[in-house]
Amino acid sequence: MGADKKSMGAAGVFNVIVCLLSIVTFVLYVMNATRAYYVDLNPVIAALLVVAIVAEVVVLAVGRGKGSPATAVLSDVLRVVVPCCLAVAGVMFISARVESLAQVLGSNLELGNVEAHEAATQAVAVIVVSLLAWLLSVVAAFIGRGKSAK
Repeated sequence: MGADKKSMGAAGVFNVIVCLLSIVTFVLYVMNATRAYYVDLNPVIAALLVVAIVAEVVVLAVGRGKGSPATAVLSDVLRVVVPCCLAVAGVMFISARVESLAQVLGSNLELGNVEAHEAATQAVAVIVVSLLAWLLSVVAAFIGRGKSAK
């Protein structure tokens, strides 16, 4: 077990961070989408986030393809699936919130509506965490690659 932790390296650390950020994104999304102001939980966004989390867990479990050629291919494919799912979920969430964010933060229509401002602030947090998770997932997909297998 100790040797496994040492062999985890930077790629493993990035994958763990991406997995944790994906879970945080999912939780924040569900919290935001079920608020009284929005109440618009999109099952596609939730499913994409769950697929990204599961794929990241599988990447961590197979150890980035250090075993057979089949696990190497699986790891390579899943390292592409994670950023794709996170990007599509993020874009879908932003497109669902752009109008309400503009209305809450940029006009007087929701002035004094505390629930609207809290929901909008939480939506911005979802966008920031989602963007960070996506960006780190892209970086994690390339870290540790390029070395020849022994």
